[in-house]
Amino acid sequence: MQLDTLFNKHDKFTNKDYSNFDHSKVLPRHRWYHFKEGFSPLVVEEAIDSANLGKDDLIIDPFAGSGTVPLVASSLNYNSIGFEVNPFLAFVANAKQSKINPDHLKSHVSTVLDGINKGAKSNLEGFSTFTEDDKNSKWLFNIDVIRSFEGGWQATENLPREIKKLFRLSLISSVMNNSNAKKDGKCLRYKKNWQDISYNKTMFHDDFLKNIDVIHEDIETYRLKNKGKLVGGDVRKKINNHLTRKFKLCITSPPYLNSFDYTDIYRPELFLGKFVNDNKELNDLRLKTIRSHVQINWKKPVKTDFGILYQNCINEILNRKELLWNNKIPLMVQAYFEDMDNLLTKLKHKAHDDASLWIIVSTSAYAGVEIPVDLILADIGSKIGWNLEEVIVSRHLRNSNQNAIKWNNGEATSGRLRESIVIFKGVN
Repeated sequence: MQLDTLFNKHDKFTNKDYSNFDHSKVLPRHRWYHFKEGFSPLVVEEAIDSANLGKDDLIIDPFAGSGTVPLVASSLNYNSIGFEVNPFLAFVANAKQSKINPDHLKSHVSTVLDGINKGAKSNLEGFSTFTEDDKNSKWLFNIDVIRSFEGGWQATENLPREIKKLFRLSLISSVMNNSNAKKDGKCLRYKKNWQDISYNKTMFHDDFLKNIDVIHEDIETYRLKNKGKLVGGDVRKKINNHLTRKFKLCITSPPYLNSFDYTDIYRPELFLGKFVNDNKELNDLRLKTIRSHVQINWKKPVKTDFGILYQNCINEILNRKELLWNNKIPLMVQAYFEDMDNLLTKLKHKAHDDASLWIIVSTSAYAGVEIPVDLILADIGSKIGWNLEEVIVSRHLRNSNQNAIKWNNGEATSGRLRESIVIFKGVN
């Protein structure tokens, strides 16, 4: 592979923040729920512009997250299918494509507000660290807040289905805004002086109204021309039954090989929204995700033929295994590429001969060994039969010490990882 002919034929995406959620914070519908791991709609628009799509061509995203790709496709009147294993994120993606009459939404606000004001006891009280009890020195939600949330949730039970989705999305967004902790990287961290903030019913009530006003404004002023299909579940299991015709464009960002457990990051939302009811159901969900972390006992991988770049870095990691913070990391790396090999093979069989495939991904590093995930995926895709067009470096990311790129006299120093867009055009 000649890197100088692949990297950055143009710098259109470089350092423009296209591979993160920043552009979406103020965009209609996209802004309904903050999804830090998302990428900019501008990437989707650029991919669509370059794909020479016809009005009946299909766009897909195997890792839809909060629904950026289906939403952009719908706004431009293209057909789309998104797959998402996390049921909460699939719910968010689906809700963002609502086509209801905005006046119908407003007509039910008082019903939900009555529920918020009355409150209701939550099943999560006393469960894990969701609320205060004798065992917890820290907790996610004050009783006043979680009961206001539960009262509002129960008040939506008999509302029309599409309206119920929007109210419930607003309720979850509001309760997370009034949580004592916030998302920080791969975990939740308690806010500074969280006890002094004293989140309460009034604060939750006001947040809910603000969120509903935003949703109302967006569905009134940003009408969709189409509505994409969202499929909940593991794309590797669902693709054959739900992708019944070939696609022309795939834009996706798979989980990064960074040992993040994305189901754990959204654990509060999964329980609050009743998408999982106990830890067993949460564990079952984690087993359906791409093997990108070590926090669960996966089925061991068997395939190793992912190209010379993979072989070189995995050998180097094994040579430094005494420096790894977890001894399962080499198996995780192997399993990740086995999963991606499996998916890229399935996608090839579902693609038009002139289809385009855009993959947004980051490199990783363990024990001072950088794993060129973008180039390994380029190798895997090329071997399967995808025609590699280019690898665009969009930005560089700071790495944590535990995954350090460089080691000086046994001391870890964090380096900068590469975030790239791998583009394939056409299949053999």
